[in-house]
Amino acid sequence: MSLFHHYFDRSYALELTAWGRGEISEKALEISLDEIFAEYAEEKGGYPIDISLFIEDTLAYGYDYGFTSIDPAFLEKLDTLKELILPDSITEIKMTPKLEKLLKGNSVLIRGSFDSFSEKFAADNGLNFRHRDMFLASYEFAPAHETTSLTLQFDRDGSARIEESVSSPGSSASHCFGGTFYHELDREFFLHKSAEDIADMFGKSLHKELIENGRLADFLEKAKTHKLFKGKN
Repeated sequence: MSLFHHYFDRSYALELTAWGRGEISEKALEISLDEIFAEYAEEKGGYPIDISLFIEDTLAYGYDYGFTSIDPAFLEKLDTLKELILPDSITEIKMTPKLEKLLKGNSVLIRGSFDSFSEKFAADNGLNFRHRDMFLASYEFAPAHETTSLTLQFDRDGSARIEESVSSPGSSASHCFGGTFYHELDREFFLHKSAEDIADMFGKSLHKELIENGRLADFLEKAKTHKLFKGKN
């Protein structure tokens, strides 16, 4: 099973998101790229000036499958591709002369995990690399059936923040027991902040989970030595 969604005028003019298994290709789409481009032209006019392709990391959600490859012809149709977000399940992209020209000509930003294929792919091809958004921790307050989750996010301009998402039955952004809150971080927070420093921004339960699961500390340690693009792409 594969799911594809498209969105207009968010951080990029066109954002494509994909969830599934096997190879990402035109054949896997429920709607063709040409239909998406036609819809964009009708709604916004012209061709999207920049495109982001976000491939969900299904393994991080606990599923035992994920996309493992990308048909180069699929990427070659994204003429204004500026961002490619890869999951760890993709370990190869077959480079063609046309794809190489597109990626380098557009200075495509590659996003993924440290020590992954995506980071090596960026380095091998002289492309900028930035870590993908990363789940850090969650805590469930059982009496209220309320769950709070924390996600480290990087915006297009290189700024960083932690998204705190609180959900409970019937909650919404305006509900006093639910909502989404953002905690801004500077671009080089990993150079001068410890896991304890960041955990101190949250209450006791989330603080404990942030420290004990080790995800944040591992990220901070690697970010100090890996090449991480901090500018706007």
